[in-house]
Amino acid sequence: MYTWPMTHAILYCRVSTDEQVETGASLDSQEKALMLEALRRGYEFTVVREEGKSGKNIEGRDKLVEALELLDKHKADVLMAVRLDRLSRSVSDVSALMGRSKKKGWGIILSGEKIDTTAVGKLNTHVQAAVSEYERDMIGLRTKEGMAQKKAEGQTFGRVVDTSFLPTYKRVLRMVKAGQSYNSIAKELNAKSIPTAKGKSWYASTVKAIVGSETAKALANI
Repeated sequence: MYTWPMTHAILYCRVSTDEQVETGASLDSQEKALMLEALRRGYEFTVVREEGKSGKNIEGRDKLVEALELLDKHKADVLMAVRLDRLSRSVSDVSALMGRSKKKGWGIILSGEKIDTTAVGKLNTHVQAAVSEYERDMIGLRTKEGMAQKKAEGQTFGRVVDTSFLPTYKRVLRMVKAGQSYNSIAKELNAKSIPTAKGKSWYASTVKAIVGSETAKALANI
């Protein structure tokens, strides 16, 4: 007698850097919840963990891309996550995932939101995606409005720069003002063994962060 193969699920766990200390957001807590759900359903499973990756969209998440390729090749049957925002907070991304899963013949299960496209719930998935994106946009808007109000009241933002580092800060700003590229500034400072404020090596991104800082604005008259 022919026996139908057991369903194989990919358990996708993701945290961004800021979420790693939040209750219920850790990779371990997600993995445990997904494993329990997979076992309850009688699934075989493979755990995929992705750390320090934003949920704003799918771009740049290599582990998720690899998981989707395995699903497309029928090496797995279901993609599982604890919540929709673990996969993406973008409505367009989720819609694309829905279309892809339908076309390729695999399912999506979100254990914490009771969403299961292997049965029903596709409409709910779209609704949840829209809500997640809306919440993200509203948080961003409220943050910008709050910062604008505090700036109007004279408050400044950003890490406080130690006075011992101010000469280097000013040096970087003068180099930028002279027309040097961020990359060349970083190389020059590293070559002269001048550390960053945290005692590390310089990168173009480090220089860029200084240029865009509140301290740089305060020192704009150097």
